[in-house]
Amino acid sequence: MGLDITVVMADWEHLARIPAAERLQALDDAVYPPYCCAACDEADLVEGDGWAWPRRSSWCAEYRFFGTTGSYSWHFHLANTWDDMRPLAAPDLRDDLDCFLGGLVWDGPDYDTGTDPDDGCLTAGGFPDDPAPWRPRVLLLRAPDEVPPLVRAWERAAPRLEELREPFAAESAGWAGRPGRFDAAVALMHEWAEVVRQAGARGWGLIGLR
Repeated sequence: MGLDITVVMADWEHLARIPAAERLQALDDAVYPPYCCAACDEADLVEGDGWAWPRRSSWCAEYRFFGTTGSYSWHFHLANTWDDMRPLAAPDLRDDLDCFLGGLVWDGPDYDTGTDPDDGCLTAGGFPDDPAPWRPRVLLLRAPDEVPPLVRAWERAAPRLEELREPFAAESAGWAGRPGRFDAAVALMHEWAEVVRQAGARGWGLIGLR
């Protein structure tokens, strides 16, 4: 996978005041202000708990995943790992992780068939009043009302993740392109949980910029 991903939470009310065609550029400018030097670049950010807050923009923040080096491949492999494990998961746990991961990194069980999954988890979302909701520069787009179902799905699933250790060993451990350890896959899910919790607490949406 040659993609990188920049995960941002943003205030949809602020985005609504920006013309639709200019929103992605506004996000880019906020997260990556015009470069001057390394010292200025770091001074533009306030970091804590994985979040980088641009000093010049209080309406968005970037989440920096620990150890993923910004590459989308880590998230792609997590999705593939879930594809392998899910047939062996308990049905209710499978439903919750289908919702959670399907809202973030996983394309759903019917992706290869060309049909859209209907999991009843997410509502239709996107940028506010966007005449062109499909954005080729976006890997993830969740409106504020789509975030709380992800939070609730995670809260139900999180206490039961240990149930997946044996399915992981049976289906994924040691495969090329999969996380090498169950704990590494779970750690990445916990980071995505932090992303949805923080966005949900603020009533903000999520964007994954290429």
